[in-house]
Amino acid sequence: MTCRKLNSDQRLSLIIDTQREISAAGDDLHAVMQLIADRAQAIIGADGAMVNLADGEMLHTVGVSGVAKGALDERFPVSGSVGCHAIESGQPILIENSREDPRINQDRRARIGDESMICVPLFRGTEVIGTINVMSCSKDERLNEDDRQTLEMISVVLSAAVSRAAEIEARRAEAEAVTRFKTLFDSASLGILRLNSDGMVVEVNPAVETMLSAGEDHIRQTRFADRILGEHRGSFESMFEDLVHQRRGSFELEITCRTGAGERICAHLRAVPEPKNKGQACVVAMIENITERKHAEEALVRQSQLNKHQALHDPLTGLPNRLLFGERIDHAIEQARRNGTRLAVALMDLDRFKEINDSLGHAAGDQVLKDVGNRARGAIRSVDTVARLGGDEFGLLLPDVSALDAILPVLSRVESSLEEPVHVQWLPIGIEASIGVAVYPDHGDDVETLIRRADVAMYDAKRNGAMFTFYDEKVHECDVDSLTLVAELRRALSQRELVLHYQPKATLSTGRVDSVEALLRWQHPERGTLLPESFIPVVQETNLIGPLTLYVIEEALQQARRLQDEHVNVSVSVNLATRNVLDRDFPKHVGELLNQSGVSAELLELDVAESSLLSNPTRTKQILEELAELGVRLSIDDFGTGYSSLAYLRQLPIDEIKIDRSFVLGMGAVEDDAVIVRSSVGLGRNPGLGVVAEGAETPETWERLRALGSRTVQGRFLSHPLPPEELLTWLQEHADSDGSSAAAA
Repeated sequence: MTCRKLNSDQRLSLIIDTQREISAAGDDLHAVMQLIADRAQAIIGADGAMVNLADGEMLHTVGVSGVAKGALDERFPVSGSVGCHAIESGQPILIENSREDPRINQDRRARIGDESMICVPLFRGTEVIGTINVMSCSKDERLNEDDRQTLEMISVVLSAAVSRAAEIEARRAEAEAVTRFKTLFDSASLGILRLNSDGMVVEVNPAVETMLSAGEDHIRQTRFADRILGEHRGSFESMFEDLVHQRRGSFELEITCRTGAGERICAHLRAVPEPKNKGQACVVAMIENITERKHAEEALVRQSQLNKHQALHDPLTGLPNRLLFGERIDHAIEQARRNGTRLAVALMDLDRFKEINDSLGHAAGDQVLKDVGNRARGAIRSVDTVARLGGDEFGLLLPDVSALDAILPVLSRVESSLEEPVHVQWLPIGIEASIGVAVYPDHGDDVETLIRRADVAMYDAKRNGAMFTFYDEKVHECDVDSLTLVAELRRALSQRELVLHYQPKATLSTGRVDSVEALLRWQHPERGTLLPESFIPVVQETNLIGPLTLYVIEEALQQARRLQDEHVNVSVSVNLATRNVLDRDFPKHVGELLNQSGVSAELLELDVAESSLLSNPTRTKQILEELAELGVRLSIDDFGTGYSSLAYLRQLPIDEIKIDRSFVLGMGAVEDDAVIVRSSVGLGRNPGLGVVAEGAETPETWERLRALGSRTVQGRFLSHPLPPEELLTWLQEHADSDGSSAAAA
């Protein structure tokens, strides 16, 4: 609804009252702006009014009345508004038809609903400080020229009022900002310094005092650069000068400072110019103590370097490990390829090292390994590498070799370095080693091939008792095949390609079967079924024999469990290797497998070759006694071939002896063989000692063994080795018969 129009006298009187009321309004900017909006609407007799303050390229509505009340606190660009035209002309603008005038923002007009309006620019000198808009919503009583002139007349008064209120508000805001800054300055955990153009400290906050262990009086009026140590001081002074002379806008720098307590701290400093210089201060520097962080970073770097070193070096000897050894060989190959030279890769294995570990303990073995590593390192050239590849195996890399003759002096020095015994626990331990050598490019042109062929040559040196041997393809074709077979066997173990067949043993007098012998078969995916004699001799020379034996025992116990579940109680026997009866941990592993299977220990028989008893009689006796304590039955296999004394055998916890099949097969033609069989059968008369005759292949052999009084026999006449799926059926059928005869295989 349109306000009533005032006459000239009434308008003049209201203008005078407005000026008086504005003066009385005080310093409250918002109150003054609201009063101006109210009085502008009343003086013109309009439907609404608004006061807008300039804020850069924007106008901010800070006072409203009437229909404009919904626009309070709005911000809109000067450009594109009617205020832009009023400011450019410097005169009030009358818009008699707001709907059709292109200078009007129609979206804003629609919200207010004005039909006509007047926009008056407000100036402080030549500076634009804002605009006043009044508007009418009546189509019949539109604002006119008299209204424009009236607003123009009072615009000077209104400009002064707006300017004064804005200045007061700005001073108040500045005072509040200073107070807030001072509060932040004093309470900030970050150190803040104010420096003059000469770099002198003008002001510091408490955080700086704490950081530098000095009071403000000891910091002010001193050159901050004097507290910076080392090369950082020059960097700071150069950057500070550039900042003062406006050659840069800011700078950041890590510095080392000396504190008042004489300590050193690491700090991160960022310097910026003050927006307005006050007095002599012109630069603000923010400083953060990063000493702990730097120490943590340095610790991480050291740990990273340590981790990298540990990843590439053997922890016991400190020598390069297999990974670093391979990397250095690869690098040496690249150099040799470019330079047209040779290089040699050698693998060195200590002979009988396991005996040192077993006899004196692992600590003694570790001492030997460290001593050997140090000696080898002292025997090689500065360009060479000695590495520990694992266990008692070392690697040598001899790069940049012009001729094969140049390799021999290095190998000879290594050999000489091992001649003196290693003293362990006051005992002199003689060290012997076998070295295999492969040469680039003669024996291979990549890391893997050279290492593999050096390994082949090393095993040849070990067999021949030579200190070192060079790879020879013709000589080592069989060795390569054997090593390949060992590598494939590792995979076969993990993929369980190994199976057991079982050959029964029967009591001659009754035909009763109480035991079966587990015989290993390898279902090779390419070579077909492999019998033990094709791979066991090779495996026995490696550490793989341990896991392989435990694999067989585990499978045999599972078979015994399956038979028990079918109410068939027979024991199973497993052949052991020499390494097994020298392994201190072997009885423990057997005990664990028995516990896992739930099979009674008396159903497990372990067969030890007679020759194995003589490798280390003391150790063997101890291991066998520990196995006997578990409750397993122990048997001497291949009896008659090892020349062991009966006196020694009586000291062992043996339950049974097995006459070697070669004597059984030959007793019909060779009288000595018959004597051995007869004597062995005689041992069976000793209480508690069983005798098994292996190799009963024919009815004649069967009957002759019966005549000699043999208690138990085993051979193909009774049954050939049976796969697991046939064993149960055979045992059940055999039990159903009278057991007095056996079908030939």
